Amino acid sequence: MIGLLGIMNTKASVRNILAMARGVVVVDENIAGIESELLKRNIKVISIPKGTDDEIIKQVYLPRRILITTNSAHFIDDASSYEYGIIALDHLKFKDPKNMAVLVSKALIKHQLWAKGHGFILKLNDKGEGTIENLIS
Repeated sequence: MIGLLGIMNTKASVRNILAMARGVVVVDENIAGIESELLKRNIKVISIPKGTDDEIIKQVYLPRRILITTNSAHFIDDASSYEYGIIALDHLKFKDPKNMAVLVSKALIKHQLWAKGHGFILKLNDKGEGTIENLIS
């Protein structure tokens, strides 16, 4: 019984941590190292296992979440139907994990992406400037 109680407490703790996070993002497999930097900024991260098919990613990992990727072209067309947002880092020249995490964190706040939720793409550059486009037709 004590073991079960311990497991229940652990699950409750995980729920509390998730509830306190600023939000949940999904990180594409091609951005190594950014996860820990985002976690430091109180952003919950879901990592996509290497080799996962794009259709599985769209259907399982992305609905009602924000994807961070350097390969945005593969995800734009289905963003409105699967209800996800995209932060595109395709145009960054300097892809240091800490730098990318800072840019993403600032962009989430500046563009109020948690409130938008889905149906957008934000294309960031090295200065943290970006253009946001509505993908809902």
